Amino acid sequence: MKFNENWLREWINPNINSITLRNQIIESGIEIESINEFNPIFNGFLSGKIVECIDHHKVNNLKILKVDIGSKKLLNILCGASNCRNNIKVVVATIGSILPNGLQIKIKKIQEKLSEGMLCSFFELGLFNFSKDIIELPQDVPIGKKINDLFSLKKDTFIKVTVTPNRPDGLNILGIARNIAAINNLKIVQLKERIVPIEIEDQLPITICTKRKSINYFGRIIKNVDLNVDTPFWMKKKLFFCDLLSENIIENILNYILIEIGQPLNVLNLDKIDDAIQIRMAEKKEVLILKNNTKILLDKDILVFSDKTKILFIPGNTNAYGLEPNKKTTNIFLSSYLVDKKSILNTLKKVGFNNVLDYYNHGVDSSLQKYAVEYATYLIIKICGGKAGPITIKNINFNSFSASNRIKLYHKNFNKYIGFFVDFSIISNILLRLEYEVDFQKKYWYVLPPSWRFDILIEEDVIGDILRIYNYNNIPLNPLKEGFKFNNKNRDVKDSLLDEATTLLINRGYYEVITYSFINPSIQEDIIPNNNQILISNPISKDFSSMRLSLWPGLLKTVSYNKNRQQESMRFFERGLCFSIDKSQILGIKQELFLGGVISGFYSKENWFSVRRNVDFYDLKGDLESLLEVICGLNKFEIRHEKILGLHPEQSAKIYLDNKSIGSFGKIHPQIEKKLNLNSATFLFELSFTYISKLKCSNIEEISKYPTSRRDIAILVSNEISFSEIITVCKDFFLNKQVEINLFDVYSSKKFDNRKKSLGISFVFQNCKKTLKEDEINLMLDNCIKILKKKFQVVLRK
Repeated sequence: MKFNENWLREWINPNINSITLRNQIIESGIEIESINEFNPIFNGFLSGKIVECIDHHKVNNLKILKVDIGSKKLLNILCGASNCRNNIKVVVATIGSILPNGLQIKIKKIQEKLSEGMLCSFFELGLFNFSKDIIELPQDVPIGKKINDLFSLKKDTFIKVTVTPNRPDGLNILGIARNIAAINNLKIVQLKERIVPIEIEDQLPITICTKRKSINYFGRIIKNVDLNVDTPFWMKKKLFFCDLLSENIIENILNYILIEIGQPLNVLNLDKIDDAIQIRMAEKKEVLILKNNTKILLDKDILVFSDKTKILFIPGNTNAYGLEPNKKTTNIFLSSYLVDKKSILNTLKKVGFNNVLDYYNHGVDSSLQKYAVEYATYLIIKICGGKAGPITIKNINFNSFSASNRIKLYHKNFNKYIGFFVDFSIISNILLRLEYEVDFQKKYWYVLPPSWRFDILIEEDVIGDILRIYNYNNIPLNPLKEGFKFNNKNRDVKDSLLDEATTLLINRGYYEVITYSFINPSIQEDIIPNNNQILISNPISKDFSSMRLSLWPGLLKTVSYNKNRQQESMRFFERGLCFSIDKSQILGIKQELFLGGVISGFYSKENWFSVRRNVDFYDLKGDLESLLEVICGLNKFEIRHEKILGLHPEQSAKIYLDNKSIGSFGKIHPQIEKKLNLNSATFLFELSFTYISKLKCSNIEEISKYPTSRRDIAILVSNEISFSEIITVCKDFFLNKQVEINLFDVYSSKKFDNRKKSLGISFVFQNCKKTLKEDEINLMLDNCIKILKKKFQVVLRK
């Protein structure tokens, strides 16, 4: 947003210079992008009156004038402007005066006639870019008056600010004035009452045809307006400094209100609306036609405002062709609307950003909607005339727009978080200056943020808001005390396990990456479909508008980035929080720590002694088994083949620990692979550390000094029974004994009718206290085989 300093000082005018004022804007949390000085020096520019105007006898469209500027002598001036005529008051650049572009006015001879000055347009004064006609001053303006005084042109500063998504108050003069007032402990100019008398009873019926959305709509008919009028100079000047001046008076009024109080409004040609307004969801492949016959194909998730026969506009004031008011329009429909954030994001995906959508995306104060309609009505009738009807109000789920969250702010927490003591009374005073509703208690405050700060949700938000006004420069620079004691015994098990896991992955050729926790929702939907996404209220951009449910989208984006830069072999891992909806958690959000990884491309670098091959499922499985052995022990986890969203149905598996799913891995699904333009060999894994970290650490045991004894068996078992089921039963049988069990052979043959398979299993026995005898080993093995026969009907091969 761009504005001029003098406009801001109309709302709040502290006794500080321009540099201090700009510093206070920055300290309030609003970034200043650029500053431009405006220093109007119009020496020799006076008001004058044309007392004689005749056409030049040789040159068409050139007129010979005599102009009175209040001196004894009338000036001879030649002018070619189309609106030049007798008896109008004009702006005259006299001999010796210098135009803003550096041109000095001199006596010139044009077509044998002397010209002793120049009649000026606003464009030639460097004010309005599109105005080429000479300036026509009101008839009551005295002759010979200096232009600086006439137009109230003062030294000024143009300030362009950039705001973060959580600071909509930085997108309007009123919001910035509130911040400056709070910093200087002053009161801003109060909003003036703008209620316009109702002179007609005409209304448009408004119907909301969807219950899933949050909508707050105000509308009013204004008839008999004259839009063929010029924008007042005071408004032109301010909008020109904001780079928002247009030739359309209605557009100028709406932009003026948008910059001043941050309220987007829309105006339609009433005569083009068919009897009523319906707020509904678009039909599939419904078309919105804009200027120049541009067509937008809408989806079912786009909210539209329509009449009985056609779409009028969609959020962001993207109006249908022919609905915009022009100079011939006499009846208009003025409206203000608020819709839910999801509807705004859906519109952004479809049409991209525009200025109005940017305001809606940051957030609009619902408490000022009706005032904005009254204010716009007042300006329209004052400038264009007309008669106003009553305001029609329609809403659904309105409470979602208003800030109703009472927050408990503890004094001890405030001092703890900032690291030094601030007196109770100072905090209370700042809260009141920021216009919070405050309920004072003994050890804390109940605070309700003002309606324009709907980003304030938790105690930490309030503390940050207070510190803006307290001023970060007032926080003492106290060094941290040295006296930390690091005790490995008290170290979080989760951190220890993560460190071990990441060290192993690095040793196996993986690189650690760090990606954003907020990602593109469409990419996340492709990878993890049919999940409730957590959309960010005020995203940096569309690509960062959803909290991640998994580490995979960020890892795949990293692979794509490196693939586009000719990397042929990639191994990456990331550790971080993922977020999902859980009503039982604080704010309804569950945070879970994950470790994820990806391998893609060739298994090894190009060499002379072996043929290069792509990585495969078993490469990743081998890395994961090594990782899991370090984390939870070789015999505790189980891998089961299961279909997983986002992965290839035939090359995917889940990892179980104590019969609880702790992760998954596999090859990326071919459709996603094609959509993201990835290498054909890309494999992913992800492990949740929530349950793993609760495991008890293994006890250290002394290695047995007694010899081992090995026994091998071969059994026939049904093809439908997995090896893991066999091993699990064996491990359960030898639970309290030191026995290592391993599969060393799988054999199939036509002799088994293709319905059975032969498994070769080894048992390595050992005891910590003695050498096991032959009879003891055989007895244990025989009992194990009996259980396998009973449970799986296995046949012992001879």
